[in-house]
Amino acid sequence: MESISAPDREKCPRCGSGLVSLEWDERVNPREVQDLWHCWNCKSEFITTIASDEKGPSVAEITEPFFTSLVME
Repeated sequence: MESISAPDREKCPRCGSGLVSLEWDERVNPREVQDLWHCWNCKSEFITTIASDEKGPSVAEITEPFFTSLVME
């Protein structure tokens, strides 16, 4: 399986075909996502990595809407 950078993800690195589909994506850390692609032409699979400088939400920002209603004063 080959790993390539995100800008080339629209085409298969092996055969150059544009007949690729996203099979799976996974966040490997807060700033990086890996996508698993499948080429319908040559049947190969390859992984792309997308890095972002965006800061993700904190745990407090995610959980606050759910747990603030449980607090009784």
